[in-house]
Amino acid sequence: MAPQPLEGQEEKRKGKTRTKDKYRVVYTDHQRLELEKEFHYSRYITIRRKSELAANLGLTERQVKIWFQNRRAKERKVNKKKQQQQQQQQQPPQPPLPAHEVTPTATGPPLGGLCPSSTGLLGASSPMPVKEEYLP
Repeated sequence: MAPQPLEGQEEKRKGKTRTKDKYRVVYTDHQRLELEKEFHYSRYITIRRKSELAANLGLTERQVKIWFQNRRAKERKVNKKKQQQQQQQQQPPQPPLPAHEVTPTATGPPLGGLCPSSTGLLGASSPMPVKEEYLP
């Protein structure tokens, strides 16, 4: 008795691969080319054109619709990445601060600062009085 083909092997021969419980269509080069041409003509496909394209390429209308959705998502992702790269190129990289130039934090003044209190130079708990002429 010949071994029975495993479930899904027949579909693999027809250009489909199994992912968990669903089949993923592997489009032929011709199908991808035609879908890409149509996408470059219009990012959104009409009902009539979707029907024509599906019939010409041997796909379902649902497959064509989902291909267009996925292609638009891919385009958004690529455009977003390009935009981020352009922004990074426009902004010169910030060199790291030397160890002796520590910026103040929410917990207090910079190390080696003039005022040891955490309220700043004009705070009420400053140990040194400030002349009135220097106050705002």
